[in-house]
Amino acid sequence: MFLALRELKYAKLRYALIGLIMVLIAGLIFIISGLTKGLAADNASSIQNLQADYLVLEDSIEQQLNRSSIPALAGDDIKNIDGVKDASPLTLQMMSVGFHGSEQKLDVAMFATEANGMLVPPVAEGNGLDQDNGILIDSSLKREGVKIGDTLTAGNNNTELIVKGFVEGQRYSHTPVVFISEEIFYQMMGNNDDSANMVNAIALNFDETNGDAIQSKLSDDFVLTSKEEVLTNVPSYSQEQASLTMMIVFLFVISSFVLAAFFYVITLQKRDQFGVLKALGARTMYLIRSLVGQVLFLSVICIGLGILVTYGIKLALPAGIPFQLTAEGMMQYSLLILTMAVIGSLLSLFQIAKIDPVEAIEGGAN
Repeated sequence: MFLALRELKYAKLRYALIGLIMVLIAGLIFIISGLTKGLAADNASSIQNLQADYLVLEDSIEQQLNRSSIPALAGDDIKNIDGVKDASPLTLQMMSVGFHGSEQKLDVAMFATEANGMLVPPVAEGNGLDQDNGILIDSSLKREGVKIGDTLTAGNNNTELIVKGFVEGQRYSHTPVVFISEEIFYQMMGNNDDSANMVNAIALNFDETNGDAIQSKLSDDFVLTSKEEVLTNVPSYSQEQASLTMMIVFLFVISSFVLAAFFYVITLQKRDQFGVLKALGARTMYLIRSLVGQVLFLSVICIGLGILVTYGIKLALPAGIPFQLTAEGMMQYSLLILTMAVIGSLLSLFQIAKIDPVEAIEGGAN
């Protein structure tokens, strides 16, 4: 590291420019990864955080929750299947609700389930769900001015729904989720015949070893689907994630080529110096360790600066922009950037290894 640090100190401007490019690349990767996670949560955090591992859906609907339709009465039979620990119905309905008795409308995703069922998320503020026109709403609706105790109107008969509490991380298809008891939901939609009521899914919790046995006891019209499979079939979810992930992959590839080109050119410029050092007795492995140490040292500093830049941008972003950063995700991407930087320097290592001291010195003399 002695030689590496001395060179960094001597050629400050050269390495400052390389460092600036690394900071920008690292920051861009972190920002896009934050947007990727943020958009994923904004599109389907309600499914990601669903307190169930599996869902029973209608067969032949390509595992799309919003297209599934199951008789509500079938849920009682499914609950009684051996091996099922817990089960709750789930009905999904995209709609607009009135706010403050004005013409202002809010687009929401209604999640109707049992008031005391396992699918009701923990309350972050206020009280829990009840069967007396009380609802729980995602905290993002606070930005629209909704408060606990406010009344929303929805459904065919403009049913009044009272906000009893807020929940965190409950978004579906880029809209806030409203949790409502199934009894109030059916009344709101004008469904008074219990035998005709339909749900989108029955959420289940059970030991995974019982999965095949439970599937065999279901009707042929139903299919047991994991939460992950439902998640990937949320409208536009996979397409958004694939596009952003491809951008991140290309950034890693580009960073590898850019760094490889920089260090290769710098190594060629120092060919004579490396030749002199070899002639004086410096071993090839010593020079290689010096270059790798230089790359690692520069990369760690630039990645750290990239993280600071990313957090600064996060603080400056408006609250409505979906952007999420996790320590685990930042660590993973940091290690990948560091790995790509080292890979990008391999071409330079090969150049150092094949330097002939005599040819390098004679070339410098000419």
